[in-house]
Amino acid sequence: MEYIRASSVDEAIAAAGSGAAIVAGGTNLVPDVLFGRNAVERVVDISRLDELRFIESAGGRIRMGALATVTDLLGSDLIQREATPLHESAVEFAAPLVRNRATVAGNIMDASPAADLAPPLLAQDADVELTSAAGRRTLPLCEFFLDYRKTAVRSGELVTAISIRPLGEGGRAAYCKLQLRRAMAISVVSVAVALWMNEDTCVDAGIGLGAAAAVPYRAEAAEEALRGRVVGEAEIDAAADAARESASPIDDVRASVDYRRKMCGVLVRRMLRKAMGLPEAARA
Repeated sequence: MEYIRASSVDEAIAAAGSGAAIVAGGTNLVPDVLFGRNAVERVVDISRLDELRFIESAGGRIRMGALATVTDLLGSDLIQREATPLHESAVEFAAPLVRNRATVAGNIMDASPAADLAPPLLAQDADVELTSAAGRRTLPLCEFFLDYRKTAVRSGELVTAISIRPLGEGGRAAYCKLQLRRAMAISVVSVAVALWMNEDTCVDAGIGLGAAAAVPYRAEAAEEALRGRVVGEAEIDAAADAARESASPIDDVRASVDYRRKMCGVLVRRMLRKAMGLPEAARA
């Protein structure tokens, strides 16, 4: 295996073609290589590119450098204030040693359906900034995930930043990760909701689902059930039903298809009620 430690973004881009694996924290790639799930001929290490490690407010959005770690998310007042689902997902993310190494870009680059950070990013309208020798392009995160562990990143491209829409003054949000134990667990289903409100009317909505299909995705029909409406019980029920119908999960050791599909609806309902400050309803 060829190993290259990049000293600049340009050097990383030059080495990134021909199927090279980009590594920063390595918390996904290293286990895949060790267990034979990924055969890698060249590794490009970008972990020392400090210019890619930042969290900032810019152009009305929150930008996170590709090397911002999960621990960085936890320590950011901006994330805690303006991206509460992302902060809560960071709290639930693995353990401290992993959080210190795992990066925001690495979590989405793995394109796992259960990627912890993906639903909160999707709910807040995330964009991915991709840089190559030809320049820079921006892609909505909902178009970034193509299939199971497959992304829209082209040969010679490097994820350099991810940006999200802040919650702002009228924003309300909630997050839940359903898991079989309280730590170091892959999600059974995860849900993030973000609502941009004008008093009681939902101006815009984002609902991100994880472990509910081959890729993390936005439940667009559920979002449409809320936009432009005064959000009450009927609207929440309609959104929850739409989220359940949108799911196409799998059977595995953690849960069945039917259970996962049902919990997509249950958790969307609970998170919308939580975001709206409504009392918890009777158990479904």
